[in-house]
Amino acid sequence: MKDNNSKFVGFYHYGVILTYLSVAAAITGCILSVTVGAVWGVVCLLISGLCDAFDGAVANTRKNRTEEDKKFGEQIDSLSDMISFGFAPVMIGVGLGMTRWYFIIIYCVYVLCALIRLAYFNVTEEVRIKEGAGKRTSYEGLPVTNVAVGLPVFYLVATIFTGELLPAQFGIMAFCYMLVAFLFVFRFTMPKFGVKKLLITILIITVIILTLVALRYTVLDAPVF
Repeated sequence: MKDNNSKFVGFYHYGVILTYLSVAAAITGCILSVTVGAVWGVVCLLISGLCDAFDGAVANTRKNRTEEDKKFGEQIDSLSDMISFGFAPVMIGVGLGMTRWYFIIIYCVYVLCALIRLAYFNVTEEVRIKEGAGKRTSYEGLPVTNVAVGLPVFYLVATIFTGELLPAQFGIMAFCYMLVAFLFVFRFTMPKFGVKKLLITILIITVIILTLVALRYTVLDAPVF
C-alpha cells in the first residue's frame, strides 16, 4: 500500500492531532517533573488523559478514511499511550524523590504491566475485528489511560505528608503504582463509556480533585503545590 501524496511519511490531519498533543504533554510532564516539580507532571498527565479521552471520537468524524489511515491511527494511539501513561507517570515518582533501588523495581513492574496490557489489547482487538465482532462495549483489565485518573488522586493524598512523614508519602505513591500495575493485567470486565458518560465521568473526577485541593488548603493546611 502506498501512503498519501505527502512528501512525509505518516498522516497529518485533525484526526490525529489530539494523540500528538497527548505525547507532547507527556514529554513536557517528564521534563517538568524532574526540573520544576512533580505537580507539573501530574498536570501534564491530566492533559494527556483529556486528549486521549476524545481522540477516538475526533478521528471518527473524518469520512472516507483509508484502511491504512485507520491502522495508523490505531498504532499511533497505542504507542502514544505507552509514552503518556506507561513512562510519564514514572517520571512523576522520580520528581517526588522516589529514586531508591526498590522504587526502580516498582517502576519496572509498572511499565512492563502497561506494555503487556497494551500489546494484549492490540492483539485481541485485531482478532475481534477479523471475527466480525461489533462495537466494543467493555475492556478486559484496566486500560492504561485510567492512570490519568488514579495517579492525580493518589498524588493529592500522598503529598499531604511532608518532612518527617515523607516515608508515608512514598508508601502511598508506591502502593498506587503497584495497584494500577496489577489492575492492568488482572482479568476483569470494565465497561467502555461513550462520549456522554465520559463527559460525566470527567466532571465527577474534576469535582473530586478540586475537593481534595480545597481540603488540603483549608482543613489540612497542606501546600496545594
